[in-house]
Amino acid sequence: MSGGFEVDLTSLARAVEGVNGVIADMQDNKVSDIGGPGADYGDGDLAGVIAGFCSRWEIGVANLTKDASETASRLAKSAEAYAKAENTNVTMISGIMLRNSGADPAASSW
Repeated sequence: MSGGFEVDLTSLARAVEGVNGVIADMQDNKVSDIGGPGADYGDGDLAGVIAGFCSRWEIGVANLTKDASETASRLAKSAEAYAKAENTNVTMISGIMLRNSGADPAASSW
């Protein structure tokens, strides 16, 4: 495509799969699982600080996961729109090329 841009539909689809894969991983692995039992820290105050940190971190991860889900959805919709436009254009051009519209005016003698 000269002077324009090109959309790689396969790359868009792979991006959607990748983002959705990360989201699935985040649902299976919670930040709260990182902290472990309070006794592992040997100090109640330290265990409380770690638990508080993990709780706040979990909120942040949840927000990022929600944003990632929206990103994947928009990428999928973009890929769908580009594919539909491509199919429409190919169908239209194919129809023009197959249509018998009579003699070629450019082929007439001057």
